[in-house]
Amino acid sequence: MSRDADLTRRRFLGLAGITSLAAGLTCATGAAGYFLLSAVRRSHGAADPSPTPRPLSLKQIERPVITSRTDWGAREPNHEARNESGFYSLLNEEGWREYEGDLRATYTTVVVHHSVILETADDATMREIQDLHMDDRGWADIAYHFGVGTTGAVFEGRALDVRGTHVEGANTGSVGVVFFGNFEETVPTAEQLGAGEDLINWLALRLELTHLAGHMDFNDFTDCPGRNLSYYLEALAQSAGLELGTGGYVEPET
Repeated sequence: MSRDADLTRRRFLGLAGITSLAAGLTCATGAAGYFLLSAVRRSHGAADPSPTPRPLSLKQIERPVITSRTDWGAREPNHEARNESGFYSLLNEEGWREYEGDLRATYTTVVVHHSVILETADDATMREIQDLHMDDRGWADIAYHFGVGTTGAVFEGRALDVRGTHVEGANTGSVGVVFFGNFEETVPTAEQLGAGEDLINWLALRLELTHLAGHMDFNDFTDCPGRNLSYYLEALAQSAGLELGTGGYVEPET
């Protein structure tokens, strides 16, 4: 990222006066994901491996349309979950952790996943993921902060001011974004890539993120987010002005 672009980004963030990002997840306007969409259309399904990132602009910091938990039918968190029981403390480090203060001081990295699960409707996929995470894996809520459907719909997952459970050893301070589908076997849709790009651009600017990584970059025991989505990670990172990889991840102080 150039010095001028970085200054522009920081000036905007300073003017925005972000004090509670989680409270801002209730209303805003959307922005079209032209960068990856055009790459997909040019190549009929394969992105240009060396795309030119579109410049950061005021349009790209508009909050995309996000379906609320209420609207997709989310369950309430279960604070008696067997693997995320109670609330975080020095004696219960695996408990439900709510971040305090400015979230820009907490987050550094967005981590991209694929769901493997895919229902006929995007909202049904989101509910199925939550059921799996709460009932089978014993977590208090869905692991991810956001979901990106095949139609381009974006869904609010776990509250952004709460630690996720989406990447072993690096949950604290990382944003979890899941794309619906099994991308070892299929490819993401153009609508999905465009919506994911807009979401990640917005998160990068609002949280002053520095890096983007795939789940497997942190945990080598998984193929997530699948080879057909991993192919696009460099383009997603470039579009948001982020570096690709785990190098920026620093766990916040206890």
